Amino acid sequence: MSLNLGSGCLGNLTSDEEQKLQASWVHLLRLCGIEKASLPQATPDLSDTLLPHLNDASPESFRRSFWSFILAEHPDALVLRFLRARKWDVEKAMVMLVSAMAWRDERNIEGTIIHTGEDVAFKDHPSADDKAFIAQYQSGKSYVRGTDKEHRPIYVIRVALHDPQLQSAEAMESYILHNIESIRILIKPPNDKCCLIFDMTGFGLRNMDFHVVKFLVSVFEARYPETLGLVLIHSAPFVFWGIWNIIKGWLDPVIASKIHFTRKKTDLLQFVSEDNLQTGYGGTDSWTYTYSEPVTGENARLKEEEKKAKIQEERSELIREFEQETVGWVSPQCQSSPDNKNESRRDQVTRQLGLNYWKLDPYIRARTYYHRVGVVDDKGEVDFKAAGHEK
Repeated sequence: MSLNLGSGCLGNLTSDEEQKLQASWVHLLRLCGIEKASLPQATPDLSDTLLPHLNDASPESFRRSFWSFILAEHPDALVLRFLRARKWDVEKAMVMLVSAMAWRDERNIEGTIIHTGEDVAFKDHPSADDKAFIAQYQSGKSYVRGTDKEHRPIYVIRVALHDPQLQSAEAMESYILHNIESIRILIKPPNDKCCLIFDMTGFGLRNMDFHVVKFLVSVFEARYPETLGLVLIHSAPFVFWGIWNIIKGWLDPVIASKIHFTRKKTDLLQFVSEDNLQTGYGGTDSWTYTYSEPVTGENARLKEEEKKAKIQEERSELIREFEQETVGWVSPQCQSSPDNKNESRRDQVTRQLGLNYWKLDPYIRARTYYHRVGVVDDKGEVDFKAAGHEK
């Protein structure tokens, strides 16, 4: 499989881009409480600029929020998303990142979206929003299946199955965020973006939900930047074009540049191989979506606090080691060294953090549809066309 390393992505950085990444880590390490004397003095201190964007300015609180944002992601890959989104302006990228962290805390992404998720199906007295959350998964209005030609997972949204009257705006936002957080554990560098297909077949004005569109635009621009690699709007009917004239005015030029309109099989085949296209789109993949319901007892490990604490203690030690290796990596002496052994050890710790995360995952994340059907396993291995993902 050939890998297309995008410009400014992990594994494909210019010297200047790597220096911007290192400068970003200097600011992050300062906020984590690393002694300023240990860090390059040439990097301006942005603490006064960044602190107003934090809910709690304590180093321990910042460190916890930061690593709860990273979870399974490569630490550098997350930082690079924000740098690319702000065109390598380090100060703007750091403001954007800490603002996203504060937003995650306010939305309780860790507790409500990740920890609870589809486990709401087992509540003794589920709320209307809980029921609507599960009903959207049952409806099949969206799902991941296959990859595009750049090996990015394809997230299909069947717009005609959406009825704005069937759930509150809050339930819809929770569903969207849960899908995004679920997709985040499926994408890894260098293919750490996704392809969205908005299937507009059968779309009518009854399906139009401006709140959802605005929410999608805002979270992908400000909270999960550089997550979208490609957006295909497929089979849009005539009635959609008047609406599109409104929507396109809300889009950031970078996101707008990733949008393509398709109508027939040959259009889709420019971006997706035939074996990754479902038969309904003219491909050879006969799979169809059916929701795999949550299973009683699948989230038992969420309550095993002692085992979770042991894994988290191991993770905390790895985080401290990663921070110390990063201190060495950002030092002027290390940056000028052609044989960077410090960076090599940093990479080793990063891999250990990844392995540790997948030990921790079942203790902090309710099992998702993708766990149940085998798209992702307990070691983080991903198969976008897993056998269990069949009807």
